[in-house]
Amino acid sequence: MATAQRVNNNQDEAKLAAQLQRWAEGKATLRDVRGYTDEELYAIAKTAYVFFYQGRIAEARTLFQGLYAVNPADGYFAKALGVVEMAAGNAQGALAAYDVALKLDGRDAQAYVGRAEVRLSLGQRSQAVEDLRRVASLLPEREPLAQKAAAILSGLLHR
Repeated sequence: MATAQRVNNNQDEAKLAAQLQRWAEGKATLRDVRGYTDEELYAIAKTAYVFFYQGRIAEARTLFQGLYAVNPADGYFAKALGVVEMAAGNAQGALAAYDVALKLDGRDAQAYVGRAEVRLSLGQRSQAVEDLRRVASLLPEREPLAQKAAAILSGLLHR
């Protein structure tokens, strides 16, 4: 029995070493290495949003930074981090998070609107206009997010 246990431990260690090597090479995420499920990660995200809506920005920020570190391939975590970084007063961090979200999915209208809002706060008006115009090509006109983008764009262009 002890021999079987030793074999299982060796196999587990070899499997972990292989996963860590894949992670070190950029071929796996910490989510893969640790075996976290989407349900587990999104449960943490729900907690982070509760903190955010309670005004506990530092706690929400910590959780979303961790979620992004564990699964950087999930655009949702990058966008959420953008929202929280902006609320924390870190516009550059928010901009970087939205940039990542858009690298993951170049058709994510929410990320374009979020990035436009951050760019406006940084005085990057022309880049914000560009992002807002992009939203119109991604969503039907009647979508609330498309209407929001159009309203912000209209306000910018009529100044």
